[in-house]
Amino acid sequence: MQFLYGPSVLVSPVTEKNATSVDIYLPKDIFYDFESFAPVQGNGQIITISDVGFDSIPLHIRGGAILPMRVESAMTTAELRKKDFELVVAPGMDNRASGALYLDDGISIEQTATIDISFRYFRGVLQTTGQFGFDPKISIKAVKFLGIEEKPRTVHINDRAVKDSDVTYDRITKMLVVATVLPLTEGFVVKL
Repeated sequence: MQFLYGPSVLVSPVTEKNATSVDIYLPKDIFYDFESFAPVQGNGQIITISDVGFDSIPLHIRGGAILPMRVESAMTTAELRKKDFELVVAPGMDNRASGALYLDDGISIEQTATIDISFRYFRGVLQTTGQFGFDPKISIKAVKFLGIEEKPRTVHINDRAVKDSDVTYDRITKMLVVATVLPLTEGFVVKL
């Protein structure tokens, strides 16, 4: 049994008692392991995931998605609203990805101001546009680009070069991480 959580996260739970492996079907497409962010090429066939812990569920991000995720969890919704975000950019086989983020005050039934952001990625350029109706006092602390074949010479945010110390690259997982402080009050562009 597998299912999509939203359009982008493939959930493949172990459903047999005391089992530590699960057979999953991956369509012919690119996926990324949710835990390591390493790319997994689907070939339109069933594969077996072994050594699944009793406290974990195999998850994969479908290529073509941009996921805004909180950098840490919280015990209450009120506290969670104070936590910053990171973006996970998981390009598809066409080297494109998209996603969205909607925020409101989390309390009012009728909203006076909201934040509604669209994320688009294509060939090394991440663009964000949207409506920024209030300052939530939080920011995007990192952008994680998945499936990057090699570390770029430079990374720019809004045409300003990012310090090399704020850019890390993992050759094994093919993940490029750009440390940022981008407030959710205006759009921005990240170029690799």
